[in-house]
Amino acid sequence: MLIKNELHDDVLVLTFNHPKPQNPFNKEMQKTLMQFLKDAQENEKIKSIVLYGGDSRSFSAGGDFAEIIALNDEKIVADYLDHIVSFYIEILKVNKPIVAAVNQYAIGIGFQVALCADYRIGTENTKFLMPELKNGVACTLGGLMTEYIFGRFIMQQICYACEKISVQQCLDWKLLNEICDEEKFLETAINKAKFFGNFPDKAFRGTKEMNNARFIEALDKVRIDSIRVHCDVIKHQQHVKYMSTILKRE
Repeated sequence: MLIKNELHDDVLVLTFNHPKPQNPFNKEMQKTLMQFLKDAQENEKIKSIVLYGGDSRSFSAGGDFAEIIALNDEKIVADYLDHIVSFYIEILKVNKPIVAAVNQYAIGIGFQVALCADYRIGTENTKFLMPELKNGVACTLGGLMTEYIFGRFIMQQICYACEKISVQQCLDWKLLNEICDEEKFLETAINKAKFFGNFPDKAFRGTKEMNNARFIEALDKVRIDSIRVHCDVIKHQQHVKYMSTILKRE
């Protein structure tokens, strides 16, 4: 089971459960999460959602390198990128509160999934990183999402420096809304989800739908251009050496 689901009163906790503790977001895991979120959207017993990486595991260290290395044809690349954009949009379409409990690493896709949440909680060990460019992978969606949320200069710092972001910087930028002790990590996230879930639902959901509609429109506008850039990058295979080295270590 790539994602475990557990109900805490009216809070649905979705725990990423990839066999690897880094929780790489492969395509099957993305599809599974989208289905859970669609079901939660339709279930009025569920008032809010927590996304969690699991005990002593990363929230998500990014995409599945084995899948990315296999992107060697323009049609395959186009389908992969189209699916990623739709994946983020499906998260943003959920009008119920989503809290991301971001433990250990949030890299690439994991970073961007956290950006789709309404509130992010971390610990002193939380590490956000978007290293795509130094690894030969285009950062078109990460660039759009971070610029939309934080502004151009912070986007440049995140996407071009390719460095881990300190916890204090995460708090300053509101990339993390709060941090807590690891012992109370999941409990804190569930309590925050309950807090938001107890808001009058019409006001919260209507506001979230309107605000996220602008974000969704921005993502949809770069879909075609993002596919074009990634097709060009994959054609030159600059990412393969780095990713092959990582896979050999695992």
